[in-house]
Amino acid sequence: MNTPAPLSAECVLTDLVGGLAAARRFTRLTLLAWAAGVAVDDALLVVTELAANALRHGTGERVLRLSVDGVDVRVEVFDDNPAPPVRRPAGPDGGWGLALVDRLSTVRGTAPTGRGKVVWCVLPVPSAELAG
Repeated sequence: MNTPAPLSAECVLTDLVGGLAAARRFTRLTLLAWAAGVAVDDALLVVTELAANALRHGTGERVLRLSVDGVDVRVEVFDDNPAPPVRRPAGPDGGWGLALVDRLSTVRGTAPTGRGKVVWCVLPVPSAELAG
């Protein structure tokens, strides 16, 4: 059985409103084009939360990267602020974003980059059949 080559695509995030709309559009079109098998609505929620955090609290250029390796879809959001995101207790005033990401992903993390950080998560792909 041939394993499909990993696929990756990026989208630069701009202002909060335009950036979130672009991130959602990019995510939907990319995942559908890849036939990635991931729940697109779940991916849209995760991307919206991670992108919103980067646009609100990050600095410099913010970039959304999606990649798929035939088993998982990885969502990464890069920004120039080295401070990791802070998970607040969920309540009536918010704090649900990272809790939602944790619930929908198999794993989530933050890693330093040369200029800042990347916040990432992995979404499971129920089907290993990808367009390639």
